Amino acid sequence: MPENRPLLAVHLHLYYRDMWKEIRELLANIEDYPYDLYVTMVEEDASITQDIKAFKPDTKIKIVENRGYDIGPFIDFLHDIDLDKYDLVLKIHTKNKAPGPRTYMANYIINRPLWAKLLTHSLLGSPKQFKKNIMKFEKNDSLGMIGSKYLILSNPKCSKDIMSQINQRLEEWGYQPVPMKFIAGTMFMCRAKLLEPIKNSYRLTDFEPTDGSVRDGTLAHVMERLFGCAITAQGYKIEGCGAFSPAVMLRKIYRFLYVGKQTKSGYHLIKICKLPVYWHKVS
Repeated sequence: MPENRPLLAVHLHLYYRDMWKEIRELLANIEDYPYDLYVTMVEEDASITQDIKAFKPDTKIKIVENRGYDIGPFIDFLHDIDLDKYDLVLKIHTKNKAPGPRTYMANYIINRPLWAKLLTHSLLGSPKQFKKNIMKFEKNDSLGMIGSKYLILSNPKCSKDIMSQINQRLEEWGYQPVPMKFIAGTMFMCRAKLLEPIKNSYRLTDFEPTDGSVRDGTLAHVMERLFGCAITAQGYKIEGCGAFSPAVMLRKIYRFLYVGKQTKSGYHLIKICKLPVYWHKVS
């Protein structure tokens, strides 16, 4: 094992414990790169704990309060480690795959199962993909964070209601406000040292208890953006990673060919190839 390979701290928040086998297969793609695995769960599970230890005996498992979705437990993990010990931190978690509404972001139409797959497979989809991700950091000293190329958002409209909170925190750290750029879904790999400001500013108890609902404007949603802004404010870049996804492109093509929606002014509008072909006032 080459000594110059970066040492990783991998944090997995295993909220949906039945997804462990799927995550285990992804983690196996790290292969012979040295890493420490930290797993957080919100409930004890002897069977899952046994299986995790069988996969990687030195894994550190911790039961945490269910606060801040996957982000609160990640903050708690940061307080359990010495960031100076690691070159990179990999943050992954289990994501709800139940059928739900499709989301339009970064010009793509994405549903929950595809969203989850894009996040995890861009980082750990294969040994080859993982090696490519490591090499990105090795070749580019200015690179601070990577995540799915389909899920890097920079439109300020999606963050306008919480931008003041983000800028206030950046100013408290001594940084100037930066253009919005973050990874939607908060699965990423980044340089460990760049997480110091966040580690020194938050704790798990700062986050509201999670009740199963998803609400915009919580501290967790502020942090989702702040992870990216903290990277760029420190002078580093965020780049996309992951293989080409036919499913994403098909959804993008579908949205180009057909859009049906209700406008804010109360009209039902249909567009074909982005050209309006039908509209009428909704009674």
